[in-house]
Amino acid sequence: MKIEVLYDGKYPNTCSGTLIVKVDGEEVYNKKYCCSSSGGVWFDDGWNEHVEKGNLSWDDAKLFSSEIQREVEEELSQYRVCCGGCV
Repeated sequence: MKIEVLYDGKYPNTCSGTLIVKVDGEEVYNKKYCCSSSGGVWFDDGWNEHVEKGNLSWDDAKLFSSEIQREVEEELSQYRVCCGGCV
């Protein structure tokens, strides 16, 4: 089984990309806004921004096999989040 994973999220809204998963050349998943960041951004009393880096995770992962989940996780691990772009 050949699994291909494509993701086009990028700064400043890395979580807002489209995730495409193909298995043996057939598209089995294509969805925008399907990822979440475990990072965050907050402001202190002086309104100074603090960005906490996190990991990008796939919201629908439980719907797919562990092999597909592993490939998606590997692809998404290449993206830096949270960048504070959503603030």
